[in-house]
Amino acid sequence: MVTRKFHVPEVSCQHCVNAITQEVSALAGVQRVQVTIDDQSVVIEHSDEVSAEAIVAAINEAGYDEVKQLA
Repeated sequence: MVTRKFHVPEVSCQHCVNAITQEVSALAGVQRVQVTIDDQSVVIEHSDEVSAEAIVAAINEAGYDEVKQLA
């Protein structure tokens, strides 16, 4: 299991949380998605097969372009 954390400065409401959670959860191998409005972070637990690029693409698909991987 791999854990990655991203900063998404556009996250500001429950709609953002739902949109990102839905898109990232649809990736095969994603086990858990936690979006936090307070620090504008997205933490994803996933299998080794899921790339950081695929996660960023899913967040972009949800409508959020400014994504920075933190860990």
